Amino acid sequence: MEINYDLSEAFNSEIAILPKTTIRKLNPKKYWGVEKAINEMGQLSMTAQGLRRVLTSYQKIIDTEEEQTLYVMWKKNPNNEKHSIVVGILKVGRKKLYLYDDKLQRYEVTPLCVLDFYVHNTLQRKGNGHKIFEEMLRNENISPIDLAIDKPSESLLQFMKKYYNLENPIWQSTNFVVYKEFFSKHNSSDNTNNDIYEGKRRISEKIPISESSTPRSTNQRYRRSQAAEIIHGSIEVPRKVEMDPNTPLGRKNIRDFTHTQIW
Repeated sequence: MEINYDLSEAFNSEIAILPKTTIRKLNPKKYWGVEKAINEMGQLSMTAQGLRRVLTSYQKIIDTEEEQTLYVMWKKNPNNEKHSIVVGILKVGRKKLYLYDDKLQRYEVTPLCVLDFYVHNTLQRKGNGHKIFEEMLRNENISPIDLAIDKPSESLLQFMKKYYNLENPIWQSTNFVVYKEFFSKHNSSDNTNNDIYEGKRRISEKIPISESSTPRSTNQRYRRSQAAEIIHGSIEVPRKVEMDPNTPLGRKNIRDFTHTQIW
């Protein structure tokens, strides 16, 4: 895609690496060509992927709370030095995801995600996509198997297979894709929860019932067993001794309670 702006005024390499902080510094009033290049390539990417909304624009990157990095591959127009040709864009950023492997084990991770990837249709199948992707891997110091890809097209899946031998993508309900090798470096959150449960269970099994009982529960059990023995005749019920009303204790009962005890 050609734009009537010399991108060498803003970029000093064939593949510009633009984290959000750098993009914010490229004020559109001075570097209007940068905003134009990003926005137009974002529109073309949306159309090529058959999406309903733009994934990449100058303003979207500025406004997002996520830390995203945009890679822009470009070159000067050999026929007009004041014009530039934008070859492709690649946007990545980290997202917190809940992913499932092929055994339905859940993983809570924050991987680097491929959020948008587009090479202009007139410049495809010339190694440009591989070149910009390799620059991203180098700069991020990451392996292809550690990436999560947001709603990849069939051509991108074929790209991953051709250049990185990654096959059989595991689709997530969120439309992200990872590969089986991704999970080899992560621990399943399901396993973590199971370990905690098993640990608690093993501890509880080691504690005898007598040690875990409270004094109150012990007394309740004692009273219940004593009552059962009385009912079934296992123990003798103590007889109540009637007090003679003419004795000092008998007179005291009458005085205190105004009547004799009834048994």
